[in-house]
Amino acid sequence: MLSIRRILFPTDFSDGARRAFPQAAHLADWHDADLHILNVTGRHRHDHEETTANFPIATDTLTKWLRRPEKSVRGANWPDLEALPITQEQVESAEPAERILAYAEDEAIDLIVMGTHGRRGVDRMLFGSVTEEVVRKAPCPTLTVRADADVAPDQAVRRVLAPVDFSDASRSAVRHAKEIALTYGAEIDLLHVVEEPFYPPAYGLGETGFPTDKVIGSVEDELADLARSEVGYEHVMIEARTGEPSREILNYIDENEVDLTVIASHGRTGLDRMLIGSVAERVVRQSPTPVFVAKPDRAALVSSDTAEAASARD
Repeated sequence: MLSIRRILFPTDFSDGARRAFPQAAHLADWHDADLHILNVTGRHRHDHEETTANFPIATDTLTKWLRRPEKSVRGANWPDLEALPITQEQVESAEPAERILAYAEDEAIDLIVMGTHGRRGVDRMLFGSVTEEVVRKAPCPTLTVRADADVAPDQAVRRVLAPVDFSDASRSAVRHAKEIALTYGAEIDLLHVVEEPFYPPAYGLGETGFPTDKVIGSVEDELADLARSEVGYEHVMIEARTGEPSREILNYIDENEVDLTVIASHGRTGLDRMLIGSVAERVVRQSPTPVFVAKPDRAALVSSDTAEAASARD
């Protein structure tokens, strides 16, 4: 099980932020975690007065955010917000991302759940500022939810995708994907995308220079081994395909009705924790469904020791 004790839900009262609240509330309920609600208000008088008037957020309002009548599922198992340990804090700052990150550090937050764009956002513009910076620099994993996502956390997550590049970071992401899938009762898909190298015409290799079939077969064998060692149960689909990684991951999400993607914050090309800039960034930006960005090492919510122990028990 994921070790989640404190969840942070930043909100600017936008619809984009509200769409992420059901995920935050359900995860807090499932993991008996404290839920922290943070509003960073701007220094302009209008922004300050508008948000202050609505803060702290009333339980009735949070219930509306949680259930969203237009998307409610009959028989859904909604958490009791009155029973959840909820902390609400409002701070003033012209730099919302920095304040969110500072709060996460100060409060030892285990997971940040937030929308991909908010009040500043037209299309995906907030991701280009606040959410992007938080995902890049967060000291813990993040779960991002698009503003237009149709998400019913306890009903709709039936398929979890874990893209793999065979780095240690992506193996950690697979371990997170396993625990998330167990939480939701979902199946797991493992996907590796092979980038075919470009050979200049001067090499004289023509179109047969790259042994695609041989490489795909080898990768599928490695994925099967990874499924056995890191997941250890039967509901695992594996696939290897060729192409540009982020594009093929997004294609796979659309083609296979993936409900949630778990991706490493950095892989073979990553530097420290300044992930975003390549594959993971584009997936978080463009995925139609929520994306969990796993952090390795000290920020991991499941350790390699735990995974090895579970594998030994199996």
